[in-house]
Amino acid sequence: MSEGVRVLLSNLWFPSRDRVVKGVIFLENGKIGFIGETPEPEHELSELQYDFQGHAIALHGFSAIVDLVEYPFRRLGINDFSTLSRDELERLTEVGFANALANGITMPIVYTEHLKPVEKISRELGIKVVIIHEGEVAEKSGLYYLLVKEGNIYFNDEKIGVLSDITCSPQRITEKCRIMDLRSTGSTISSLSILYESGVDAGRLYRILVEPYRITRVGEGVVDVNEIADLQVIDLGNPLKASIIRHEDDFWATVSRFMDPDIVFVNGESYYERGEHLIVPVKNITGILDKISIK
Repeated sequence: MSEGVRVLLSNLWFPSRDRVVKGVIFLENGKIGFIGETPEPEHELSELQYDFQGHAIALHGFSAIVDLVEYPFRRLGINDFSTLSRDELERLTEVGFANALANGITMPIVYTEHLKPVEKISRELGIKVVIIHEGEVAEKSGLYYLLVKEGNIYFNDEKIGVLSDITCSPQRITEKCRIMDLRSTGSTISSLSILYESGVDAGRLYRILVEPYRITRVGEGVVDVNEIADLQVIDLGNPLKASIIRHEDDFWATVSRFMDPDIVFVNGESYYERGEHLIVPVKNITGILDKISIK
């Protein structure tokens, strides 16, 4: 999508700053330009238009710690990539980005030894990334760095909290949690659905998944005017995802299923739509896996 292309999402449910509403979301120049029950006349001239007839929900994009370079090797106990070339590490990183987006994670957080491929691919794809690091790094435009020092985590010299307190996993949700670590789940969000049954409120999980936007001051992590247009849409017209939404309780009960999104926007641009990766190249990596397996 070229710069300036406008997008109109109509007849879907979404959480605004203070309540859940059914209406429209208008995207322009990488931002949310309008939300309301009905579009303004000029919005109906948008180059891209989606009308969901009330059978869809939109959420703000998520931000969580995920495997990027390491994604294909999750749970295999493999962490020595010394035999891989720079190009091979970058291809692995592209696969990690593709997985993150397909899970609605529009601003991945990485905690990895392989920063250079992450930094390069992030810039090439135009995807924001938060990097957790220890010690000095060469900070680059468009990337956000969280420094870990003596067990504490800082952003721009401001102490955010104790790393072990503000990060949590689906197996351990704490009151102080502000960043979800999904690496133990294979970097997917589906396991979060079981937390609803154990009494963890879906709205609270949603707030944790957008909290890094506030920590890094990228935005408020809400669907509202002038917020960055990082959005995910779940099409409830799909019989496998179908749900009835009559009011706010139904909305959050549907969110508690934590289903993979059908459309994902980053900076107002469609990166993923109905199984198709529109921006991120998904290249064959079997040769890389074979190389690791015979090491």
